[in-house]
Amino acid sequence: MKYFKKEKVFPYEAFVQASIEEYFEQQGYEVEKDGQVDLIAVKGSDRWVVEAKGITEAIGTDFNTCLGQLVKCMTSREDKYAIAIPKHVKYKRQCSMLSSYFRELVQLHILVIDDQGAVKIIEPTMTIDQFEF
Repeated sequence: MKYFKKEKVFPYEAFVQASIEEYFEQQGYEVEKDGQVDLIAVKGSDRWVVEAKGITEAIGTDFNTCLGQLVKCMTSREDKYAIAIPKHVKYKRQCSMLSSYFRELVQLHILVIDDQGAVKIIEPTMTIDQFEF
């Protein structure tokens, strides 16, 4: 069981983590936790590798840490890689600093979790401005 500093309420990481687990399970995926990343979801040949973050005091540093943790786990062109974040203006700013070139190159998906736990996916080819935070 992963330890979270904050309780499981929006916009903290425990809430984001629980929301993505529920989302993938409802989509028929088998959810795994391997210790390297926050979540691996598998359904047939479809495999998602996801790193989650919530609101923190040092959001820029923690966002970069999240990306670094995910990049270290990128081992297959077939897998889908994603960061899961709360729907919050501070994260919109962080995401908008990622170049579209990078997001398309590594096929980075962004899973945005709202305050009800609903998951919206920003595809690698979508601009951040196309998505309402």
